[in-house]
Amino acid sequence: MEFRQLKYFIAVAEAGNMAAAAKRLHVSQPPITRQMQALEADLGVVLLERSHRGIELTAAGHAFLEDARRILELAGRSGDRSRAAARGDVGELSVAYFGTPIYRSLPLLLRAFLTSTPTATVSLTHMTKDEQVEGLLAGTIHVGFSRFFPRHPGIEIVNIAQEDLYLAVHRSQSGKFGKTCKLADLRAVELTLFPRGGRPSFADEVIGLFKHAGIEPRIARVVEDATAALALTMAGAAPSIVPASVAAIRWPDIAFARIVGTRVKVPISCIFRKEKQPPILARFVEHVRRSAKD
Repeated sequence: MEFRQLKYFIAVAEAGNMAAAAKRLHVSQPPITRQMQALEADLGVVLLERSHRGIELTAAGHAFLEDARRILELAGRSGDRSRAAARGDVGELSVAYFGTPIYRSLPLLLRAFLTSTPTATVSLTHMTKDEQVEGLLAGTIHVGFSRFFPRHPGIEIVNIAQEDLYLAVHRSQSGKFGKTCKLADLRAVELTLFPRGGRPSFADEVIGLFKHAGIEPRIARVVEDATAALALTMAGAAPSIVPASVAAIRWPDIAFARIVGTRVKVPISCIFRKEKQPPILARFVEHVRRSAKD
């Protein structure tokens, strides 16, 4: 059975005679007649009966007409879906993240992608940076987000944003720092940093910024993540240093002072395989590169 036979059969059934069907299909009548005979022989049933009124469908013909229409409709949709998949318009994008990019930069990037590609879907998985690299190489994820990824020859790293840093203090201490401060203002301040793992980390970068400014930071503790750091600050423990994406969230009893000065920013990075990119990843990478330029 061929799609051509289904198209011919539907045309004959709807036109009511071979000549009208041939005219509708822009072919001569003999090929249609031969294809209808071949179709009936293949199915082993009579689909069409000739009468003085033209061609009429048998009971088998009526049943087959419904199926033929559904088959051609499904084939058309399948073709459209296949072409859309080849363009990267459909499918699931598997995204991994670690740390604070999940607060702002990643959701904004995903929103732009899903707005332009509404038939795509996204899955989110929390993974350490090392797990993300392993997942990319194994093909279990498409793309990862964090900061300060380890280098690998098969993986590309794109910095999509540079974030300001903020000092987070308990609201009762906000008068000491105002709306902005400098690293030098924090020389004698004990600080809570994060994360504890995933080296090199955000904490390592913050310490490096202090040392580049000729300041030895006073570190009270290094905790698991931003939420733990701010929970301690909220409880009245040492102030925390956080990126802008965290400071943009309303935290009870926490005040934020932007840390000003040269080089006082930290990157947010995206990683993906350099080769063998499925279409949906290639489509997403276009958004990543545009975001990096902006």
